[in-house]
Amino acid sequence: MRVKSSLASYVAEQLAPLGRISSRAIFGGVGVFIDERLLAIVMGEKLYLHTDKSNLDDYVGRGMQQFKPYPNAFDLTTDHHEVPPEIVNDAEQLRIWGQRALTAAIESARAKQMAGIERSRHMKQAKKREREKK
Repeated sequence: MRVKSSLASYVAEQLAPLGRISSRAIFGGVGVFIDERLLAIVMGEKLYLHTDKSNLDDYVGRGMQQFKPYPNAFDLTTDHHEVPPEIVNDAEQLRIWGQRALTAAIESARAKQMAGIERSRHMKQAKKREREKK
């Protein structure tokens, strides 16, 4: 199913200099991907960009809400926050915020990968200790 959104098209156009753009339906809205990495979510007339500790204060300081894909779900959220309308409407600022969101997405993925590697290492060590006990 192809989801059309003028906001998603605008966002994709503005963020195109950051990498290979694609979009597809996600959570009932449109996900905008840069090099297969989810960078933005457009839900209705709201834009959400990826956040982490490096850019989160920009959003929280302006009272922007975290994206919650299923509003009635108790604690299901994503690493995306709503972008202030004045940033969405300023193409230059949107690209700047988009670049910072892309950096955040890359760093978050790297941290998750390292955590997985560390978890795997610990599991292997635990199995080895278990075998040595026998």
